[in-house]
Amino acid sequence: MRGGLDLARPRHRRRARRVLLALALCAALAAALPRLAAAVPAGLGRLYAAVGDWCAPHYTARLEELQRQNAALHARLAQAGDALAENEALRALTGSARAEGAWQPAAVTARFADGVTLACAGAEGAAVLDAQGRYAGRVVRDNGNDTCDVAFAGSAQSPCAGLAGGHAGLLERGAAWQLTGLPADCALGPGTPVTAPGGYWLGTLAEAPAPEGGGLTARAALTDTAALDSTVFFVKL
Repeated sequence: MRGGLDLARPRHRRRARRVLLALALCAALAAALPRLAAAVPAGLGRLYAAVGDWCAPHYTARLEELQRQNAALHARLAQAGDALAENEALRALTGSARAEGAWQPAAVTARFADGVTLACAGAEGAAVLDAQGRYAGRVVRDNGNDTCDVAFAGSAQSPCAGLAGGHAGLLERGAAWQLTGLPADCALGPGTPVTAPGGYWLGTLAEAPAPEGGGLTARAALTDTAALDSTVFFVKL
């Protein structure tokens, strides 16, 4: 018995040494993984892709498509952020950010040619903005039953001047909003902010003014104008 136990001890020692050696190799491999990943990223990428495709068919193709969609979304967000920042900067430059003061939201209850009826009382001549703070028109009648009629800017009931870069024109609204009657030599460029009397935002010039009529005046289309199909407008109190 004693001799048998003595003979078994070398085997236990050899097994212990093998376990320790295996643990040491595992530790060394774990420590070397970051360096290996840095040295052979392409190889590891192919290895991960192969493992992924083996575990889930078409894994690599789906991953690439998701990465493409993610990049496209980030690009759109970046473009939207740039556009919003530029828009706010233009409004701040002309002092025509969303008009301050007391405003009441009012839902549209009816529509008529060149205007709407809103579910609120409103003083005649009160300015009306869309949800983005852009000038839409003015109140032309308080109906006395907690509704008022609004005529859109540029209509026969609500003619509207437009101020652009120190020059004045007249708003003409048809299929597109246009600023007419500008001096032919105004030298305004696309993107010039345009405001209504009172400093309300009308939009920006979509193009450089082009001569009209006899060539003494010019006109230009506007962009970033009020959404007249809105279901809610804001009336100045």
